[in-house]
Amino acid sequence: MFKRYKGRIISTITFICAVGIWNIIFYGYNQYSFNLLLDLSYTLVIAVVVWWLASYYDKSKLLLDNLSDSEMNYKKLLESSLHVFDNINQVVYQTDENGNLTLLNPYWKSMTGFEVDQSLNQSILNYIYPEDQESIIEKFLNMIKNHQDVFKEEVRIRKKDGGFVWVEINTKFSYNQDSQLISTLGTITDISEWKHSEQELIQLNHDLAIQSDKLNVVAQMSAAIVHEVRNPLTAISGFLQLITEEKNFNKEYVDVIFSEIKRVETVLSEMLILSRPQKVTLKKVDYSKTLDHVLKLMESEANMRNIELVAESLASPVFIYGQENQIKQVLINIIKNAIEAMQHKGKKIQIHHAVCQEHLSIYIKDEGLGMPQEILKKIGQPFYTTKERGTGLGLTVCFNIIEQHKGKIHISSQIGVGTTFEIMLPTYSNQTLQQDSEKLVNTK
Repeated sequence: MFKRYKGRIISTITFICAVGIWNIIFYGYNQYSFNLLLDLSYTLVIAVVVWWLASYYDKSKLLLDNLSDSEMNYKKLLESSLHVFDNINQVVYQTDENGNLTLLNPYWKSMTGFEVDQSLNQSILNYIYPEDQESIIEKFLNMIKNHQDVFKEEVRIRKKDGGFVWVEINTKFSYNQDSQLISTLGTITDISEWKHSEQELIQLNHDLAIQSDKLNVVAQMSAAIVHEVRNPLTAISGFLQLITEEKNFNKEYVDVIFSEIKRVETVLSEMLILSRPQKVTLKKVDYSKTLDHVLKLMESEANMRNIELVAESLASPVFIYGQENQIKQVLINIIKNAIEAMQHKGKKIQIHHAVCQEHLSIYIKDEGLGMPQEILKKIGQPFYTTKERGTGLGLTVCFNIIEQHKGKIHISSQIGVGTTFEIMLPTYSNQTLQQDSEKLVNTK
């Protein structure tokens, strides 16, 4: 109470004391004549003025005290807000209407490595990972076009030392009365650990799916092996029984038995190659001589079916890096498949080449019926065959051999036109150059 009326109380007391002293001096000591009306009027006027001034002083003082308290509270609130702003484990940012950063808290440096001062007045798009920029720009423009005000997206932010960090951006768009963007305000949260966990889960599911596929393949292979081996064994068993029952047995029975035994041996040999691939010693191979040898081997079978083998001659010897017998096996298998694919006589199998410094491409083209895409996709899978008595392992062995030679096989086919196999093999000069480079790097 006293604090509120302090000025008026002190002023009143001071005024009364001053007037009393003045009257004593004026009337008592100097003996001036007393005028009650004049003195009372004067005194009252002075008292009112003093009281009003004192009241104004009290109100001003109270207002100043309130302002001082408000300023103190504001400073405390500001300090508290700044403390939260500076120590929150999220990036708090603000941009202008052009997307330039106008506000960043210190966690920006902890997350990205970029200094806050250097990042201010820079476009936020400069820090979005390049592969995500186009998507973000498109979504931002759609937000502005539709006057939407809340944006949430997972993107990658560049780091100063390279790489990126996965973040979640939450943004609030602010518009003026004309629906024009004036600023954005939001947070950027590091979600790298969550993203890595998600990717690990995806990878785990992928690995489980692969494992499941492998088990399915094993089951299919087991069933196919049983089927492929049981049929010849059944034939062998039947003909042996006929031989034991007849005194003068037919020699054709023995031929059939040996044929079926050879078939079993072929299936098991090809399975052994796939299950236990041998370590291959690759060396310099003259491809021209290898091809000539294969053509001589396959010429008789082609002539029996009235099929012409047309091989493009090479202008100069071509040397590849491989194992000669395995290259022969691949060429024989593919040419044999091409011969069997052509049911009509009087057609050709064309072999031509494309040679560059790094690779030799061998094209083997038949004029058969061709294959649809659904069959083409399955070519090379173990035990998949379109032949009535095929094992489905020949092309699988070919793919395996070429893979060991660091090459590739491409197949293209067109219904009614034919099929082309492209075999790509590294040339000897290219492989030697790569090995020399590896040795040089290892030496350094």
